[in-house]
Amino acid sequence: MYALRFGEEPPLRRSVEQLRGIEGARVRETYKHIAARFGVQWKVRNYDTKDWDKGDLPNRCLSAATACLYGVTEAAVLAAGYAPAIGFIHTGKALSFVYDVADVYKFDTVVPLAFRIAAGEPHNPEQQVRLACRDVFRESRLLERIIPGIEDMLAAGEVAAPERFDEQVGPAIPNPESIGDAGHRA
Repeated sequence: MYALRFGEEPPLRRSVEQLRGIEGARVRETYKHIAARFGVQWKVRNYDTKDWDKGDLPNRCLSAATACLYGVTEAAVLAAGYAPAIGFIHTGKALSFVYDVADVYKFDTVVPLAFRIAAGEPHNPEQQVRLACRDVFRESRLLERIIPGIEDMLAAGEVAAPERFDEQVGPAIPNPESIGDAGHRA
């Protein structure tokens, strides 16, 4: 996951806690860099789940964007049959694996989008973020990339894909062959 996210192998002989610290520092620097690129004043990643309006505009845009990313990622994790709670980097939460997987795609998709929208200071930033996320997910074909990405991540850890077993039941109602693209019904 580290190599996929940062484009380089992780430092050798580091504990998971040390890698988390290195990752955190890199993420903070990446936020600063992307905010500067869009001319957004950036302080720190800070949000209060109990008081949404307390956060500043860039943090609200980032929170809305990552929520969209987590939704798409959770759908892919569940569709592929993986457990969303069993994470490697994130632990102890119902969506730990979802967060692990989403982090691989976050800075290529939703973070630049969130800062771009924050720079425009829109009247309804959350709506703008949701619409922009929908578009970037479709244009980047993100949902199609996540499941093979998960398989690559697990293969890197030398975890074999589960074998099909005799008692396994296929879909109760298989999808008929479609004549259109993904947006059309058969």
